[in-house]
Amino acid sequence: MSEDAEIFQQHFLHGVELFNAKEFFDCHDAFEELWMEERGEMKLFLQGLIQAAVACHHLSNGNTTGAISQYNKSLDKLRKYDDHYGGIDLKSLRTGLEHCLVGAETMLANGATYEVDPKYFPAMNLISQE
Repeated sequence: MSEDAEIFQQHFLHGVELFNAKEFFDCHDAFEELWMEERGEMKLFLQGLIQAAVACHHLSNGNTTGAISQYNKSLDKLRKYDDHYGGIDLKSLRTGLEHCLVGAETMLANGATYEVDPKYFPAMNLISQE
C-alpha cells in the first residue's frame, strides 16, 4: 500500500470511528478532508457518507427537515454502490439510514422535534477485505 493510500485509510478509519461514536459533526469534518482531495469514484461515496453524518447530526438535534433532506441525498448516492464498498457493510448502513429517515419523516408529520437517543443511529460496520 502506498504512503498516500495508508494516510487515506487512517483518516477514513478515523471518520468511521467518529461516526460510530455518534460524533457526527466531527465525522463530517474528517470525511470532508478526504473528499476535498479525492478525484476518483470514491468522491461520490465520501460525499454520501458526509451527508449521512450531517443527517444524523440534524436528527440528533431535532432538525427533522434538515435530516430528511440529507438522508435522501446520502441514500441517493450510497445506493449506487455495492453492498460492500470502501471497506464498509454498506447494505447495513443504508438500512439503518433508511430507518432514521422514516423516523425523521414520522417526527415531522407529527410536528415533533426532540433529541434522538444515540442508540437509534446506525453504525458503519467494517468488513474484511481479504
